[in-house]
Amino acid sequence: MRFVLTVLVILTYIPAYTQYMTGAEECAANKINIHRRAAKTTVASPEEDKYDVQHVWLDIAMDNQSVAIAGKARTTARVLENNFALYVFELNKLLVIDSILINGQKVDFERQENLVNSFLTAPLHTGATLATTVYYHGMPEAGTVFPLERGLNNAEAGDWGSKVTYTLSEPYNAKDWWPCKQSLRDKIDSADIWITVPDSLVAGSNGTLQGITPMPGNMRRYEWKTTYPTACYLLSAAVADYMDYSYTTQLPGGESLLVQNYVYDRPGIMERFKNGIDSTGEMLYYFSELFGTYPFHNEKYGHCMAPLFGGMEHQTMTTLQHFRYPLVSHELAHQWFGDNVTCATWRDIWINEGFASYAEYLFTERFRPVGDAYNYMLNVHKRILNDTNIGGSIYIPVGDTVNPYRIFDSRLSYQKPSAVLHTLRFLINDDHIFFGILKKFQKRFAGGNAGTEDFKTVAEELSGMDLDTFFAEWIYGEGYPIYDIRWNYISGKLLLVIKQEGSVPSSIPYYHIPMEIKLVSRQGDTTIRLGSSMTQSTYYNIDRTIDDLVFDPRNVILEKTVITRDYSLGTNHASDQPFVYPNPATDA
Repeated sequence: MRFVLTVLVILTYIPAYTQYMTGAEECAANKINIHRRAAKTTVASPEEDKYDVQHVWLDIAMDNQSVAIAGKARTTARVLENNFALYVFELNKLLVIDSILINGQKVDFERQENLVNSFLTAPLHTGATLATTVYYHGMPEAGTVFPLERGLNNAEAGDWGSKVTYTLSEPYNAKDWWPCKQSLRDKIDSADIWITVPDSLVAGSNGTLQGITPMPGNMRRYEWKTTYPTACYLLSAAVADYMDYSYTTQLPGGESLLVQNYVYDRPGIMERFKNGIDSTGEMLYYFSELFGTYPFHNEKYGHCMAPLFGGMEHQTMTTLQHFRYPLVSHELAHQWFGDNVTCATWRDIWINEGFASYAEYLFTERFRPVGDAYNYMLNVHKRILNDTNIGGSIYIPVGDTVNPYRIFDSRLSYQKPSAVLHTLRFLINDDHIFFGILKKFQKRFAGGNAGTEDFKTVAEELSGMDLDTFFAEWIYGEGYPIYDIRWNYISGKLLLVIKQEGSVPSSIPYYHIPMEIKLVSRQGDTTIRLGSSMTQSTYYNIDRTIDDLVFDPRNVILEKTVITRDYSLGTNHASDQPFVYPNPATDA
């Protein structure tokens, strides 16, 4: 009963709250609420690591009235070990398996909960082709809208009256709608996704639409195909009474790209969302400049609307609730960070979510009014600093990957990584180098996986910096710096005493990060950049009257700071160290 009451309270609160959520928060809430069941850390069985998936062909029938599904899944794989005699995959135990064919032969199988063991009639050896076809049908757990999403969901879009059936697989729920191997590292090389629906409906999925084939009984089949490597959880299907609003946009270099949007076929829908949909073209161009050309440019980018809580970055065809720019920019950035380059393990999820969250800031910085970007990052910092729990690292401890609430923790996997990337940009202090790092990271690991150390290596190569300390403190460590700054101005001298400690000193007692201080003066403001040291106590010769100080004026460091003008400073000079003015300054 307590769970039911909690759900009712949350649902009552959603409409007001979503107006103020960032795309990162909506994405986090959505993914957390998919997984109110136990999760796992790896593939379901070590037997699954004995084959490499190359192609998946799904030929399934669905509608928008329920989560009922029927069809077949053909998986082509390469055998990785000799004497391969057992083919293992996952499929929701509520879905009935009618038969399994392996290399054209019907085989016996047994089921253990959601795990299926299929017994080959003759063993295969390393390098052999494994072609399996699983015929199945049924109805998995009836996923609905927040907070009860599952791998396959059916719900009504309350504002529009459209019923939608949609998939949402991350991290472990692809098994709810197709027979699969749920491995981050074994990406599917290519896929065909055929979805048969009543002819009053439309079905969206990954890649490009190859054709729409009329089928018996007032049905039609939407035939989608992608030739790009795709992580298992990024395959998708969405079925509703959609209309297609598509247009062509240009990428840097003049290449054209289809932007294909399946939106509810309802009066007023375009008046509400057209501007947001059209802005996707601007985002595609800008993010291509920052990160490298849109990675799936030979196919498309698009959206399928669904009444999920936020969005899900299905490769080339994001599923989302609305088209407000933080959400659209967040999910689009995932096409680079998460889809093209997928986190190596769930411990590295910040690579997916942190970069997508930072892209919200980057879009704001480029396209929104002056001051919006500063306020955007300020609000990110406030959300992190106002959280009563200050512990936890961005890099997830190995034992916590069984907990979806930890994997998709809004503070640690979305907001703090976004803020830390902004700090790294400040530390490098050269946008050409910083965005060059992002481009090289995308190019080096395109179509594959990368972990935290992989990104660190690329960042060190291009910046020429040793980033061991930065990653130890900000990625692997916990907390943030707390500054206590006292200052005074007397007769041409600025007197500064800066002390710093970590908010979680047992993890990081002190952060080695440069600082900026804005000197506010009636003769004109200026900003100085200081190095880092545990305690600075310095006298600076200044050519103007200092009226006030602003620490971190660009809001580039996640920190808490107390600044006090201490009129006792300078009355007893213990030292007099001249400051070469203007900046940059060095460690005191």
